[in-house]
Amino acid sequence: MSRRYQLLDFGNGRKLESLAGRVVDRPCPAADNIPPHNRSLWRNPDSYFDLDSKTWTHRTPWPEQLHVEIPKARQTSSPEPASNSSTENVLLRVPVQPTPFGHIGIFPEQIGNWRWLHRTAPDADSIMRLKSGQALNLFAYTGASTMTIAGDGMKVAHVDAAKPNVEAAKRVAVANGLEDAPIRYLVDDAAAFVQREIRRGNRYHTIVLDPPAYGHGPKSKRAPRSSEKNRSPGKRPARQAKAWRIQRDLPLLLENCFDLISGKSFRILVTGHSAEMDESDVRQWMRRKLANSRLGRMQPQLKTGRMTLTDLEGRKLDAGFYVRCWKEETEQLATN
Repeated sequence: MSRRYQLLDFGNGRKLESLAGRVVDRPCPAADNIPPHNRSLWRNPDSYFDLDSKTWTHRTPWPEQLHVEIPKARQTSSPEPASNSSTENVLLRVPVQPTPFGHIGIFPEQIGNWRWLHRTAPDADSIMRLKSGQALNLFAYTGASTMTIAGDGMKVAHVDAAKPNVEAAKRVAVANGLEDAPIRYLVDDAAAFVQREIRRGNRYHTIVLDPPAYGHGPKSKRAPRSSEKNRSPGKRPARQAKAWRIQRDLPLLLENCFDLISGKSFRILVTGHSAEMDESDVRQWMRRKLANSRLGRMQPQLKTGRMTLTDLEGRKLDAGFYVRCWKEETEQLATN
């Protein structure tokens, strides 16, 4: 049995997936108004998520140590069996488990981006020359990008507003033997963190961000007691971070991320799943930013595209966009 991820089929607003052999049926808005190809595959899934009740139904118990292996090379149509899996061919091992929101702990459409991060990683000598803030992963979820970067020897700041996501990322680190890697796990609002890093004078070689269409930042401190309501006007109590709206907030965040870049080489990876913005919007903004800037004079590469998942019949399911902007220290430029 393969230890890998496979999209089996999709349609009627759902997708059928194999997670190391465990068949999962869950909602997928991108599959609306599309008929499934092979209805017989859907008869007895091991796990089913109902969106209306927000509950999972498991035909068999979910294995405690279930994980999928992400190979370094593009997966063929016939996944190799587990017995042929070798450590040197595995890029990541990602634990998967059901969440109350219908997620499974991994966004498999990002596999191509993880491979790109691995292919374009600086060599050991280049990493040694980088400053202390080497890589930043914003809206980091359970951290597959973080582990890819850390596995290549870089220091990473892993930022997510949800504490359960950050705790899950630590488990992903353990699964990949990276529990002692130089990773800072931060429960924080991405935009606020970036602004503070600019004020601190910290800079980065690699920045990865996967912003949602909508979101809320973490509560930074407890709510004030009634006895504290009459505090002096200049002492405002901590409040929930401003709600995130991608169309309104992403341009400023990208502006600030560009200000965090330093050195003779860099990488910025932006991915998204929003109907409000797509790769053309981000590409146009980046080109305007690069036109008369230090980074633009470095003549970086800029590549955009759609993230897709391919089912057993070769049908492609759209899963959002990616924009990659990078300049390598050598002239051996990596492409997809």
